[in-house]
Amino acid sequence: MDFVFCKPPASSAREIITYDRAIEKLAAFYGINDVDGALDEVLSVSEPERPTWSYFKNKNKFGFLYGILTHSQDQTMRSDYASKLYWTLGTASLPAPDTPEEWSCLELLYSRFIHPFRQISAESSSSTPLESPPSTPGGSSTAFESNASNPGQGNFRSALLKRDKVCLFCWGHLELDAAHLIAQKGGVAVTLVVQDLLDRAGLDNIYRVQNGVLLCKVCHGQFDKLRRYIDVVDGRLVAKVVNLTHPNPDDEDYIYATRAIQWQRFGKTQWNADFVSRTVVIKENELPAHFDIYFADDDESKHPNRTALSFHKAACLIWKLAGAGDDAEDGSVDGVLARVSDKLRSLEADNEGSYGTLRRLDDDE
Repeated sequence: MDFVFCKPPASSAREIITYDRAIEKLAAFYGINDVDGALDEVLSVSEPERPTWSYFKNKNKFGFLYGILTHSQDQTMRSDYASKLYWTLGTASLPAPDTPEEWSCLELLYSRFIHPFRQISAESSSSTPLESPPSTPGGSSTAFESNASNPGQGNFRSALLKRDKVCLFCWGHLELDAAHLIAQKGGVAVTLVVQDLLDRAGLDNIYRVQNGVLLCKVCHGQFDKLRRYIDVVDGRLVAKVVNLTHPNPDDEDYIYATRAIQWQRFGKTQWNADFVSRTVVIKENELPAHFDIYFADDDESKHPNRTALSFHKAACLIWKLAGAGDDAEDGSVDGVLARVSDKLRSLEADNEGSYGTLRRLDDDE
């Protein structure tokens, strides 16, 4: 069924629905008395590529909608959805939790806020390992210019390789992928939702180099699962890891993920002169950890589009509040094996020069 939000009644057409009023009505709809407590208690949901909403508890669904109201892509959208949800909750269009109408509403919002940025199935990934860009006889690459004039899948990869050189997160150079910021996942043609996101970001094509980042296989997987994102802090781009156990800063998996990036970066500075001048981590002994982003090409007009980055960040934070940021927390054999595999690959993604670093850091502690 196609879900449609209710419009305000004619007598209230000019009434301004504040964020607090929308949250209050949303909490009442799901029977939640303590909003902060509910968000702290949200449990991870194990689900396939496309969520099965009947698996989600009321607190998960509340967290998802709460996330849209707090982390939507811009203030205009936050205000718009605050009004839409306020006037729709409890009506015939959205009468109660665990109804087909509710699931249809959640699916609509998922398609707009999460699906263009999230992918958990490696088999359906649209990116492939990068190869060296073509060069002229004199050695200079011509791929970047062709991306600027006529962006496509082939020169998108080459342009990213030239601009970034290594994985922007861990600085690894093996199994590099061209990852999109905005893209319909699973190889589906560009939809109206994706086209709207591109328009709002000022991009005319998903293959513009500004719509991509160069990532290793491991970091790309985490990026597409909405567990890592790039933020803007004090005017500069920094990489961040999502802490899935809100609000615990001492979560073991979160600390491991940040340390893994730090270890791999530190290893690069020990044996590669190109990385000696780079900062490994911002505020080394503090959490949350931030990691400066570096580009081989200093031309900022070719760097990742900041609006597109903010869209991806919003998806990460919204999906986290739904308790669905981690698809492998159900304790199943497949889930545990997937987590172990991810951790092993993150340590093996670079060459053995990093392993000595792991031992030295442990000794220092």
